[in-house]
Amino acid sequence: MVDTDGVSGPAGGRWRDLLAPAPLLALAWSAFQIALFIWPTISTIIQRAGHVSFGVALALLLTHDRFRTSITRALNYVMALLALAPAVYIALSVERIMNGRISGLDPLVPADYVFGVCLLILVAEASRRTLGLGITLLAALFVAYHFAGPYIPGAMGHRFGGFDQFVDIQFLTLQGLFGVPTGVSTEVVFYFILFAAVYDVFGGGRMIIDLAMSITGRRVGGPAKAAVIASGMMGSVSGSAVANVMSTGIFTIPLMRRVGYDPRFAASAEAVASTGGQLVPPVMGAAAFVMADLLQTPYSQIVIAAILPSILFYSALLIVVHLQARKDSLGSIDVSALPRLGATLRERGHMLIPLLWLCYRVVAGYPVDQTAVEAAILSVFCGMARRSTRAGPLQLMQSLVAAAERTINVALPCAVAGILVAVIAYSGLGTKFTTLMVFLSGGWLPAMLVLAALGALILGCGMPTTSAYIMAAVLIAPALILLGVEPLVAHFFLFYFAILSMVTPPVALASYAAAAIAEAPAGATGWKAFGMAMPGFIIPFAIVIHPGLLLTDAISIGDSIWGFFNVFTGFVALGAAITGFLFRDLNTRWRAYFVLVGVINVLPGIWVSLISFTALAVPAVIFWRGARDPVAAAAPASAPRVDS
Repeated sequence: MVDTDGVSGPAGGRWRDLLAPAPLLALAWSAFQIALFIWPTISTIIQRAGHVSFGVALALLLTHDRFRTSITRALNYVMALLALAPAVYIALSVERIMNGRISGLDPLVPADYVFGVCLLILVAEASRRTLGLGITLLAALFVAYHFAGPYIPGAMGHRFGGFDQFVDIQFLTLQGLFGVPTGVSTEVVFYFILFAAVYDVFGGGRMIIDLAMSITGRRVGGPAKAAVIASGMMGSVSGSAVANVMSTGIFTIPLMRRVGYDPRFAASAEAVASTGGQLVPPVMGAAAFVMADLLQTPYSQIVIAAILPSILFYSALLIVVHLQARKDSLGSIDVSALPRLGATLRERGHMLIPLLWLCYRVVAGYPVDQTAVEAAILSVFCGMARRSTRAGPLQLMQSLVAAAERTINVALPCAVAGILVAVIAYSGLGTKFTTLMVFLSGGWLPAMLVLAALGALILGCGMPTTSAYIMAAVLIAPALILLGVEPLVAHFFLFYFAILSMVTPPVALASYAAAAIAEAPAGATGWKAFGMAMPGFIIPFAIVIHPGLLLTDAISIGDSIWGFFNVFTGFVALGAAITGFLFRDLNTRWRAYFVLVGVINVLPGIWVSLISFTALAVPAVIFWRGARDPVAAAAPASAPRVDS
């Protein structure tokens, strides 16, 4: 019999902690999602309404401690209960809503207005508390546009309006709150988050960090390289930049500081590496699943397309970390403090099996929700097989709680994005925005790419990655496609910039989280991370120039290899410019020179590539030979000669 009177579990925590309102609701949400997986024939609108209601209610309960008086606390409990009511109403009225009426023609009943408006208001409030004011204000702006459209003169006006139409579309159809973004969160993302939570309970996360440390710790700049590798592997499972920082950064940032890295650099390296985790197959975060749905393409194609760009991203970061370590003459970690590779594989290597199974099933094209559940179950069996990774029932229950709590940061942005997408679709704003973008760029693709990049970064400043990508995909992608960019390429272009907004000031959430761990200034860390991530900003443009980087069937393997070689070579030059070091310290003019070489090297054309490669190789060889000569190495690097 389970003891709920406060007896500690096998690895910390107490059973009675699960009886608090928030954990109980989180367990109920996880149970609801498991039921949906077992009985997938449950009406789609019931599934999505339950997902949104649970997410809103749990978000309200998790922010309960902000209220100090008994009255405000009681009011918060009432709000959480009200958040669950619309899902119950949808379930009880599903026959009438889905089969007994025609949306846009049949009138609404009073209860439709009550529960619809209630859920919309509570979604906005939960988003404000959890995600910040930016995304809430943006949603309010779009709602205002819906109602003001008939009164706006000129091209920006629209005829679609009215309170009844708004509630109908947003609450009683699969268009607004319960649209495609919420569908992805309900039917796919939750199960990957569940896998990540279960996998972590059985020591999978710690195994990844130990593997990275044992492989790179003995090398120059080992802790930073371990942070890059571990964050990439963890991010491919968690799919969240900030969560990745908080899970791996608490180990890697102190290690980086111990061997001499500046706190700002340590925090920046962790922030950029954790952000890039959303670019690494097989999971890649919620935005990748939304992309597959919007493109109506198998998720396995998205995974394959992401392979080379993600390798380039982490190669660039490893180059920067290595050059910085060489510049500062940083050593490695004491061997006695490092986990041993053999011991790590013997004790926890079996936890690689769920990851390998996940990768195989996703690439093979199996249903992704089924794959995630299989990997979670396999994690339980593998974890229980060895004493070193075994966990008890309490830890499994806590993983269900953790999965639900982590899903809030996906479910709420998706619900808000659904509101915005519905307004865009029914008001015709998307078509108008496409026309505006083409007009501003003059129909010139390079100008359009710059505008698209700025637009995605600006959207990412005010909202999470998933919402930023959805908005960019709806508003900006059609303009890119109109100018001849392939749909997959256009969406990957915007996908990268939406993700990189996490390390782009003035709102760089991943950088700020890492700065808190490193005890470094948040603003300075944000700008440092932005500089380290600069090669990542080149990758989306390189994808447009070299579509073969996405490994699409229509492109030859030669283009893929040539594009990869071009971009990688350019990243060596950019790494030298970012760190100010290439076998020796570089002055400002040399750094500017290598920036130019790095950017030009990405451009198409065999002669451009050969010239830029030579422009990199010649000074690199000179600096290398000079570094071997103690006398030459002592002299500062001169600026590039004009006549060279």
